[in-house]
Amino acid sequence: MKRYGFFGGSFNPPTKAHEELAKEIMKEFNLDKLFFVPVGNTYQKNGLIDEKDRYRMLNILFEEEEKIEVSDLELQTKQILKAIDVFSLIEEKYKHEEIFYIMGDDNLEKTPNWKSAEELLKNHKFIILKRNNKELKELIQNSNMLWKYKENFYESKMQKLIPYSSSQVRKAIQLGNTEEIEKMVNPKVYQYITERNLYQ
Repeated sequence: MKRYGFFGGSFNPPTKAHEELAKEIMKEFNLDKLFFVPVGNTYQKNGLIDEKDRYRMLNILFEEEEKIEVSDLELQTKQILKAIDVFSLIEEKYKHEEIFYIMGDDNLEKTPNWKSAEELLKNHKFIILKRNNKELKELIQNSNMLWKYKENFYESKMQKLIPYSSSQVRKAIQLGNTEEIEKMVNPKVYQYITERNLYQ
């Protein structure tokens, strides 16, 4: 049985922080493969560019990484998918592997409010990344539902990511701040953004 990690998000655009995260998580949890799962166009979020561009940028970012793949799972449907729907699709496709879902502790805190939250937490394993200043143990203790399934949470020892967010990149592009953009984005990804005049 192989160990696969899945990391969902908008990746609008993917940054050097995503690149760093992928490599560190692969090593820390001895994953055989890591999949990035970008949301599709049905995801409701302001400023979200087309799914095809985000998918291509992720592929450009990881084109030399044999053990990192970009999944088009959410791009194959015009339906609005909830987390439980995405998890079900992944479990069906990779049912013979050990699967871990990667999320930040900020999202974990919101999970009890999600649709089918109990089913999600009971039946799946999660790698938790530090995004805020709370201790994971404290966060879990403050929620009866999270505490109930605490054995399914695996805390990453990785400290907070390099502080580059997709929103910072978009803002820097709009301001024309090339120096800042180059700090935060892989050169090939930046070239793709420039050639297609994205985020203007």
